[in-house]
Amino acid sequence: MVSFTLLFSRRLFLLVLAMFLAVGCGQITDKDRIKVAKIGEKYITRGKLFKLIREMPDAKRPIIRNRSDLLRILNQHIDSRIKLPLGRKLAAAGKVKISRDHAREQFFLESGDEAKMLRNSWTMEVPPSGVVTPLMKIYGLTPELLQFNKDNVDEGTDRVLEKMQGDKAVEYLAAAALKEGRITLDSAEIQREYKFMKEQLVSYEEITFIGIRFPSTLGDASAQAAKVLEEINGGIPFDDILKEYAEKGTQENIGYIMQSDISNNPALEKFRGFWSAASGAEKGAIIGPVYLPAYQQVVEDKDGNTRAINMPDAYLILKVLDHRPEHVMSFEEAKSLAAAPLLKAKMMHLLRDEKGVEVYEDKLPEPSQTQGPTVL
Repeated sequence: MVSFTLLFSRRLFLLVLAMFLAVGCGQITDKDRIKVAKIGEKYITRGKLFKLIREMPDAKRPIIRNRSDLLRILNQHIDSRIKLPLGRKLAAAGKVKISRDHAREQFFLESGDEAKMLRNSWTMEVPPSGVVTPLMKIYGLTPELLQFNKDNVDEGTDRVLEKMQGDKAVEYLAAAALKEGRITLDSAEIQREYKFMKEQLVSYEEITFIGIRFPSTLGDASAQAAKVLEEINGGIPFDDILKEYAEKGTQENIGYIMQSDISNNPALEKFRGFWSAASGAEKGAIIGPVYLPAYQQVVEDKDGNTRAINMPDAYLILKVLDHRPEHVMSFEEAKSLAAAPLLKAKMMHLLRDEKGVEVYEDKLPEPSQTQGPTVL
């Protein structure tokens, strides 16, 4: 039989433990209520900041090592809460224009390893339940998963569109504030920014070309391109063949002729094959057949509206009209690029003042010392 003393001791221990845990939870709750920033009359607490970080998509959740990392995220959140409503307002007034196609393409570019699958999902028609097309089999898609991907693209496009509108709104307001004298920018400031950014201000190798393109949908695209090259090597002038295919394209309603600029951006892996053949080519050079993968080209009309045009993959025979090698931009070339972040930063400073933003940096915790539910 358990003695009365032993039972009493156990109950006392459990009571003390419960009191300790209650105090501990209270301390955690109290810490989460600590105010770290203010926008107008609304406060941002530690708890809200940590909740924001926890709810970020895995791919976008930053690593938090120190208080500076927390401060950066807090400031980004504050800026978003100011910019997004401004973007919506100016877009509704017609002062800011971002096409949905442009935003969708940006979403694809930000989707990393999933970009190709999402891009293809967007172009597919959703078949009846239980039907799987050959292309869907390649990506392991069912009609339900395909619809999920299309919804994901739509929602992602909404988010990117709002962000782009917000950024564009700040640029619009900064230009107006500069004109009105509420923002000033002198040459010395731009020079300092240029020196700071100089290593990043690289103008990639670029060529301007005109070419005869054979979309892969033709079936024998590669063979047709090879035949054109054979004719050129046989002495027929490129310009004569170009004229022939321009007339043929009008009759067949096929866009055989393509004129464009293209930059040798190392981040765009899909164009590595193109640049392995075109890099270093001088004006007047004939190159091909070159495979050009499918891509979207963003164009702007006379009213300033942008839209994306889907360009299918094709084989090209091209003539280089101009070649510009890679180089670090001079101050004059980069002046507007160096000035842009300064103008945006100054405009955000004005907007923060107008919104009554306050940041209490000393109230942010050191993540390495944070314990309990707020551990990142």
